[in-house]
Amino acid sequence: MSDQIPDTEPHPGTLASCPLNQLESPLFGKLPAELRAAIYTEIFGGERIHLSFTTHPIRADRVGLRKRWRHAICEQSPIVPFRDVTARQHHCFLASRRRVLDINLVFTCQRALEEGIPILYQSNTFHIVNIGTERLPSDDLRSLQVKIPKNWGLIRSLEFKWEVNIFDRNHPSFVPHHWGRDGYEAFWDGLADMPLLSQLRISIIMPQILMLTSPFELQKLYFEPIKRLKHLRTCEVILPISYSSHFGMSPEDQRLPIDGDGDYRISWATVDDGRPLAAEATTSASLQLLRALTPSRAQPRGW
Repeated sequence: MSDQIPDTEPHPGTLASCPLNQLESPLFGKLPAELRAAIYTEIFGGERIHLSFTTHPIRADRVGLRKRWRHAICEQSPIVPFRDVTARQHHCFLASRRRVLDINLVFTCQRALEEGIPILYQSNTFHIVNIGTERLPSDDLRSLQVKIPKNWGLIRSLEFKWEVNIFDRNHPSFVPHHWGRDGYEAFWDGLADMPLLSQLRISIIMPQILMLTSPFELQKLYFEPIKRLKHLRTCEVILPISYSSHFGMSPEDQRLPIDGDGDYRISWATVDDGRPLAAEATTSASLQLLRALTPSRAQPRGW
């Protein structure tokens, strides 16, 4: 059972790829398409799937140390509110608790592949966590697009948890309202390339730092890009609750100020990765940033 999501086809020389043999199979010869779809969904659909660009959890050889995209079934079902999912630690990739999709059926023949692949990508919710400042969410999007180029456009439901490292002196380069605008715009451009994406949830956990723009400009910067996603019907954006006053918004869940069809909401997080946000640490980080922003100091590396 592979732990990587397939983007390949069965070998053309296999006996199972013969249409005549498919018609003799009870699965294709007797069951209607609706029942086959129900079977596919029961086997490898309807889950929240964690995707991680990481090394093999067990192998220590040269191949095992090479990073690649791997998946694990989340212990939280897709019906669990996104805010609850982002506010807790996940151990889905631990060897003792890891579950992967049983996708062997799609490799049995060409017809199973053609019928099963759309259900695999369209019925599951894919959850990506980006922590620190080594990679941007836009990097994850493009990397995953390269990994599954044939099926990238089939994804309908996507979740992102973006955590900016509070203790990294260069973290302003990844904060959209400071010097991280280019990476943030690239992230939304990548989402706009997904033709079937209809459900998006994104949590942006950042340290409390100096605000240099007005509430109107902040709302336009963070929420205006959502309009680029033409087929989006559900969108939830989560920001730290300490940012609500800077956005001129109530610290209660509410609809985003976006015109158009769909349910677009803003939520405010009071926890960071399962731990309460420490006011002392936040203040210290803000003071460090203020010192870094003084004219006598150079800008962060790479900018």
